[in-house]
Amino acid sequence: MRPEQFLTYLKELLPNARTFAETGEKKCPFGMVIPRPSGEDRWQVIGQLSPAEKHDTPAPATTGTPTEGPPPPDTAPAPVWLAATLTTAAHPEIAAITVWPTTSGLTIDYHNGAKTFVRAL
Repeated sequence: MRPEQFLTYLKELLPNARTFAETGEKKCPFGMVIPRPSGEDRWQVIGQLSPAEKHDTPAPATTGTPTEGPPPPDTAPAPVWLAATLTTAAHPEIAAITVWPTTSGLTIDYHNGAKTFVRAL
């Protein structure tokens, strides 16, 4: 899943979320602002293609067993909350989600070998 597709998916999953383009943010080409009870979380989204992909061709969806988990508590730290939200949604292209241990962010691994890095701003 490429960054554009991931942002579209996040918008479907979290209807109150806004892309950086919608907010006028020009610092990063791909990003999302997600409102939560504790305030707004701002995320930069960076993609890594699978080894077989090229930027100039569409990426075919590769599905498999989705991640699963409980819904996130509203009070969870932002990366934990986002990872749990994505895990609960069980998208069939997502193979694994890893919250970074020392920096606020997460890595999303897809069944086709691509990755999305989501970094808090």
